[in-house]
Amino acid sequence: MQSALRPADAVRRELWRLSAKTRLGRACLADRSLRLAVLAGAHIAVAFALASVIPLWVLLVGPLVLGVPHVASDVRYLLVRPPVAVGRAPVVFVLTALVGMMGFRVAYALGGPYLPEAEVALGGLAIAGGAVLTAGPRVVRGALVVAVVALTALGVAHAGDAALVVGHLHNLVAFGLWVVLAARAGRLAHVIPVIALYALASALILAGALDGPMLAGYATPAAGLDADGLVWSLAPGLEPVPALRLVTLFAFAQSIHYVVWLRLVPQGLAEREAPPTLQRSARDLRRDFGRVGLVALVLVSVAVPLGALATSATDVRRLYLLMVLFHGWLELALIGCMLVRWRAGAGGGVAARAR
Repeated sequence: MQSALRPADAVRRELWRLSAKTRLGRACLADRSLRLAVLAGAHIAVAFALASVIPLWVLLVGPLVLGVPHVASDVRYLLVRPPVAVGRAPVVFVLTALVGMMGFRVAYALGGPYLPEAEVALGGLAIAGGAVLTAGPRVVRGALVVAVVALTALGVAHAGDAALVVGHLHNLVAFGLWVVLAARAGRLAHVIPVIALYALASALILAGALDGPMLAGYATPAAGLDADGLVWSLAPGLEPVPALRLVTLFAFAQSIHYVVWLRLVPQGLAEREAPPTLQRSARDLRRDFGRVGLVALVLVSVAVPLGALATSATDVRRLYLLMVLFHGWLELALIGCMLVRWRAGAGGGVAARAR
């Protein structure tokens, strides 16, 4: 596999050589924090443009091409090599609750009843139980558990709305994790402009600044994916134009979510300051997942888009979303556990690794 990546690495080296002729390029090579901030800003600009002009294609192609790799990165940086180890007990508890959640959803896919209340209850149980079992200040754990229990009770009473909120909220989780890591490493100054750019792009979408191209982008379905189905799942009950704005915001936020898990978090937590080569990234993946795990990851990552091309892209996208239902709750639960550990002072090694 590494030999197959050599040509791509050669192109990458040439691009870095050219960029090093500029002041900004040299600064990015020398300062990982600045490099990641510039990378994040560039991705935000591109994601904003694409989501505003071809939102249906963004929502179709993104999960099919980047969905599996980003879930693998979830697992890698939340379970295999988390920035802060939270202990075995909370991890086992969280995973057990989420396996139960997946059981309800698989049963539904096979013709059983849809039980959103049970899904929300298990999700809240994963977050609260993980926090209780994580070693940390009692005040922090107690406050988190009380808040989660209250929100879960509200969510069970309004399960459809709760699932919708979690779907939108989880797009911000990884971005927030990256910001926290940067702050703990003393590099928040580089991230603040990125936060401002993210907020500005979101505000422009919701304010309707680009309604013209956005509405045109929803006029024609993308390989069977249409606006009506997305509004039903992501913005039910809203008037047509505000609903499409919210769907567009989801497309934008989901794109940045992928970028954070696939580039910003991995590079921010890498042991070396220098930009990683593709060959080194492949070696690190093999170290974390093993040879068999890496081969399986590559095969599944390729099979999903190929399956979409060979059959129905919308059906494959729907199946993917079904199988990864757990990962939004996994992010919320384990990052909640990490926050408890950080408050306990267990994150001292993170800042050093994130520099």
